[in-house]
Amino acid sequence: MNVLIYSIHRTEAWWRHIGKNLGFENSFVVSDLRGEGDFCVVDAFNARTEYHYREKSAFNDLLTEDEIDDVIARCRLLRFLPRRRAVSMILAMSDAFSDVLQKSNPAAILSFPIDRYVSDVLKRVAQKRNIPFYELTASAFPDMAMLMQRGDLVSTEEDPTPELVSERVKEIVEPLFLPSYVSNSKSFGKIQFLRTFLYFRARAIAFKAISIWKRDRFNLHYLDAQSFLGHKPKITDIRILDLTDDGWEEQLTRFPKEKRVFFGLQLFPEASIDYWIEDRDLIAHERLIFEAVKAFSEAGYLVLVKDHPLQFGFRQKELIEKILKFENVCFLPYEVSGNHVLSHCGVSFTCTGTLGLQAALMGIKSIVTPNYYSNSQDFILIEDFDQVKQLPKTVEATPDVADLEERRNRIVSNLLSGSFVGEFFSFEGFSKQPQYSDVARFAQSVGQRLKALIE
Repeated sequence: MNVLIYSIHRTEAWWRHIGKNLGFENSFVVSDLRGEGDFCVVDAFNARTEYHYREKSAFNDLLTEDEIDDVIARCRLLRFLPRRRAVSMILAMSDAFSDVLQKSNPAAILSFPIDRYVSDVLKRVAQKRNIPFYELTASAFPDMAMLMQRGDLVSTEEDPTPELVSERVKEIVEPLFLPSYVSNSKSFGKIQFLRTFLYFRARAIAFKAISIWKRDRFNLHYLDAQSFLGHKPKITDIRILDLTDDGWEEQLTRFPKEKRVFFGLQLFPEASIDYWIEDRDLIAHERLIFEAVKAFSEAGYLVLVKDHPLQFGFRQKELIEKILKFENVCFLPYEVSGNHVLSHCGVSFTCTGTLGLQAALMGIKSIVTPNYYSNSQDFILIEDFDQVKQLPKTVEATPDVADLEERRNRIVSNLLSGSFVGEFFSFEGFSKQPQYSDVARFAQSVGQRLKALIE
């Protein structure tokens, strides 16, 4: 059996080592970066892009117009490009990947989670050939990883032992717990904002130059860095730091705990929102946040809004300015711990973020969209936009958790059924200081999972 791996910038060496140790007959790496991968789609993509643009193509044998609409709506880049250009890029990538799949004949595709149109198109073209696309990512538990498919956890049939469940419950409900991808050492001041802003503006200029030098003007990697995209911050967004409320804790005494709702904002744009949520109306994230904050404010709740620490320097001020016009809404300082805020609230709102998981484990009423950790018993699920205005009533009609230990065991058991030991973040710095033995063992665990799924 063969496996095809889609690699992104600075991960090719790591993925090659993963592929060699998966235990498959052959592993191939495909890349959309010039000079990388066993299959590099750059030249084919560029040629087909110009063809489809010139011909004003609307679809091809691989993707329908409806599918193309969905690809555009979900991609942080394509939604800001002229439609004719976006369509030509989608069709060109589908042509290029179709050729790669024909040559590599994989039993499965492995990559990081789908986050933009390139991997989305690869998944759709593979699906037409009945080839499964598995997404490798970090588990909610430190030192563990998991496989997913568009936000759905790929689980095994084996139940974790009660001892392991108990151990991991204690770990994840620890007040100082942070997901493995979040650091608690970052500073959040105006000087740091300016440094971040100027660095990424300079990066955009550099990437533009590189795209011209490499004759690859429409490459996702270079275009995604450009400041013309609608979600990119402006220098005036530094004002967002003046909107934070240092005295937010003083507001707590005015509202009982059950009338305090915590909004843990996620990264924007966020791949898990764009690609895990079925209803396209719900992926209009800022509109969703605005309407949900409005609903809770009008229902008499104290609304505590906390931005994601990794969003610092990238959040546009307009959303925050709009929601602060509602009564009893506070925007919290970046350095405040999300878990600390959760401990003061009876309700939590996020889409796919880890704070939604932590809220449920703390016994809080947790509002989320369906994702790898959620279920209908322990979470309030948002599955279409029409539910948003009724969320306060839904919360009030939802009984408090009767047995918190049982809930914790149920959620953690499900997560563990799809998690396995391995250092997912070993790709960071791998090309400079490769940890071959550790990554080989990790790859073997991934390979065993893949084989069990496709054999």
